[in-house]
Amino acid sequence: MLACVRGSAKRMHLHKYPQWKFGLFLAIGALVALVLCVQCVRTYLYTGAVLVPQQAEREAERQAGALAAAARSAGITDPAPLGPLIEHAFESSPDRVLWMRVLDMDGGLLAEGGKPEGTVKIPPHLFNHIDMRESPGTVIDTTQGKAFIALLPFRLPRPRRSSRAVPDRPPLGGPSDGRRPPGYVVELAISLKAVSSAFDGLRQNLIVGLIASITLLVSLAIILLRARSYLRGRYLESELQLARRVQRDLQPKPRSVSSHLEFAASAVAADQVGGDFYDIFELESGKIGIVLGDVSGKGVPAALLVSVLQGAIRSAVAARHESACEQINRMLCERTAGERFATLFWGVFDPATGTLRYVNAGHAAPILIRDAHDRIGDARLALDQAKTEIIRLEEGGPVIGLLPNARYSAGELQVADFDTLVLYSDGINEAVNENEEEFGDQRIARLIPEAVDATPDELCDRIMKQLTHFAGLGAPADDRTLLVVRFRTSAAGSRHDLPEIMSVRAVA
Repeated sequence: MLACVRGSAKRMHLHKYPQWKFGLFLAIGALVALVLCVQCVRTYLYTGAVLVPQQAEREAERQAGALAAAARSAGITDPAPLGPLIEHAFESSPDRVLWMRVLDMDGGLLAEGGKPEGTVKIPPHLFNHIDMRESPGTVIDTTQGKAFIALLPFRLPRPRRSSRAVPDRPPLGGPSDGRRPPGYVVELAISLKAVSSAFDGLRQNLIVGLIASITLLVSLAIILLRARSYLRGRYLESELQLARRVQRDLQPKPRSVSSHLEFAASAVAADQVGGDFYDIFELESGKIGIVLGDVSGKGVPAALLVSVLQGAIRSAVAARHESACEQINRMLCERTAGERFATLFWGVFDPATGTLRYVNAGHAAPILIRDAHDRIGDARLALDQAKTEIIRLEEGGPVIGLLPNARYSAGELQVADFDTLVLYSDGINEAVNENEEEFGDQRIARLIPEAVDATPDELCDRIMKQLTHFAGLGAPADDRTLLVVRFRTSAAGSRHDLPEIMSVRAVA
């Protein structure tokens, strides 16, 4: 009892720990997605508010420098002839420069190009701001879109003069600290749309990152909403795997029941747990019970009914098990829904008398193969006299769990050494291939005589391989259970110890 409590506590602890860890991972993922989303938005806004104007400012400085260099090359010392040079600047950058005009220090227009908008007001201490690396430009709306307006110093070469000329006076508004005054101001309007194309790749990456982060947040929100169901499903899945392992452990082990028979079995469940079951157990009287059943449906409901049936069969004390079938049938009719029923083959083998009494409750009729070696006493008989007889065990009654007043009868027959009984559920004979053709009882009946000299393991393996080849490797639509039992009424050795002078031929 204490071990059960400890096991339950351990499972509860293992169930809670993944829940805590799962929540932690969700929180970390949501935090990362939120930070990524905020960072993408901030970088996108920073690109439009800071990086694009900075690029426009650099473009304005480049254009002003190019105009000054062209003026020096042409030897222009007066702003009046700058018109052709300004037009050339527009031709070289038609999509970037909206207008350009050269002004004196009082704001008087000296030369221009493009379609200027508005008036120019040169701010006081303009050159002090330039010397302090402060941006002299602003962003405005124009009829041609947003533009960056830059006011930059502009110098022209001094004209040649004689030694008798009177020294020039500093222009108005220029610096009075002994430095050479800049002379003029050039205003440039740079299209933000044109220069922002340099950041198209960055913006696309930011948009993709923003979409990805939002998608991640939405996904995490959905996961959070479904987390309880998901964790519950994982918990149930682990419980089903445990139930499957328990079902497998409860199945009888070969060579663990009796020396009077050997058997092999194959059980393939369509779900984690199955509705088919088989059992071989020794009774107190020395007799051996052989059971194979198939509960309607599959999965957990069928597995629960399987446990009820196995417990009822094992605990039955009736001298005749047909009476026990009637009792189990009434119990199922009273306590289960009408759609819950089961087919059942229940046999009792008596090694002392070599008899097999059985009840077939609506199950696919098992096949008994009478061994020709035991029926022919003289090994010197002609080979064509050795035959194998196939008997179908059909005596019994209807399925259990449907008709409360159903009656069951038992069949009885003699078995000899090395007679073989093949039992299977409807998942075997009703398996279909891609052409919707059933595997059928006839294919099973044809396989058995061909392998009559094989061990139960070999015969079971051969039938299941043929079934897999016929139906394919996909998951079965129904539980598949096959049980092969070989009887040994005496302490005789293996059939392979007999003289190998007889052949086996099936009887139709």
